[in-house]
Amino acid sequence: MRRSENRLRILDALTGRGDFTEYGPPPYSAADVVLMIGGNVRNTSRALKRMEDYGLVRSEIKLRNQWCEVPKPGHYPRPVRCYWSMATLEEDQARAKAWRDGSAERSAQALDAMIKRFSGL
Repeated sequence: MRRSENRLRILDALTGRGDFTEYGPPPYSAADVVLMIGGNVRNTSRALKRMEDYGLVRSEIKLRNQWCEVPKPGHYPRPVRCYWSMATLEEDQARAKAWRDGSAERSAQALDAMIKRFSGL
């Protein structure tokens, strides 16, 4: 498989680099990748499926909350196909787990900071 510039950008986006504050930890859906690198979901999804056929990425189904108006407005869990880069799979999985494991502490710190800021303390 030829590694086009677009495929290289997709692979780069799938790796767990950075601190995850904007997009969360991997794995990422085609829509997540589009938010990171641009493009459109249909083409990115198609490229990811072909990349999986060639062993460059691995997919799994994750439940993600999605805003829905029907039956009543709210967030509802929905199965979404998400992808990992095979080149950095173990490292990305370990970093994603560490990020998720520390989420309660980060949330508590953020809440404390907001309370202090808005209460004038």
